[in-house]
Amino acid sequence: MGKKILFISGSPRQGSNTRIVMRRALEAARAAGAETAEIDAAKLGHRVAGCSGCLGCKRSGEFRCVIGDEVAQTVERLPEYDVVVFATPLYWLSWPAQLKILIDRMYSLIRFDREGITSPLKGKTLALIATGGGGNAGNLELLEEQFLCITKIIGARFKSLCLSQVPVGEGALAEDREALARAAEFGRELADNP
Repeated sequence: MGKKILFISGSPRQGSNTRIVMRRALEAARAAGAETAEIDAAKLGHRVAGCSGCLGCKRSGEFRCVIGDEVAQTVERLPEYDVVVFATPLYWLSWPAQLKILIDRMYSLIRFDREGITSPLKGKTLALIATGGGGNAGNLELLEEQFLCITKIIGARFKSLCLSQVPVGEGALAEDREALARAAEFGRELADNP
């Protein structure tokens, strides 16, 4: 059986360039034998936007957010996958708020103990697909570095595909053969590599 890969779209726009690239990667991963699933972060119900800092996840003895909404349920399921892919456009130097809510709640998936930090995501692969318009290559690198820090903290492997100079128009990448080929290769790599 192939790897289980979860693709999480952080774009609030249904026809966005980020979704086009993500879906091409998803299709290629599936064609390479991976079991794939997709979640739209913008549609997840939440009672609290982000982490409330209640520390209930640290007192519960479990790796789960105690808020109990749809975002918490999604975060709790992340360790079921071999690979979790976060697909995001670059909005004002960072993630869109719809995806940041989920990322902040991932705090429930770490535990501080005598050995340091433990997480059920340790040894998994966390991947980033990011798109940015105009001259945002440097800003994409900053986003990639933030994500790399998350993976280092929890002991996960890191893979990324960052596309800069993306036309601003919604769906413009649908005809960009080079970007689509890079996305397909990335999807195959996620399905094939440890």
